[in-house]
Amino acid sequence: MITKFELEFTLHAKDSSPELIKSSLAEFGNQLVVSHIQGEEENDNYKVNMVTEDPTLVFDLCSQLGRIRSVKVKESLL
Repeated sequence: MITKFELEFTLHAKDSSPELIKSSLAEFGNQLVVSHIQGEEENDNYKVNMVTEDPTLVFDLCSQLGRIRSVKVKESLL
């Protein structure tokens, strides 16, 4: 049985959009939701929720897009 993980984190990424982030992450999992959060900093903030088999790949990719914060990872029951 393959272990899946539920990820929830905030991504601070300048010059990005929910669509760009979602298309970048689509192949790494499912139940992907990316929401824009207007922040006080100059960078835009995006809340990302998804289910994946390999959180490391997701975080590696997102670190190229911006800064990752407020990470929650738990084993998925799905």
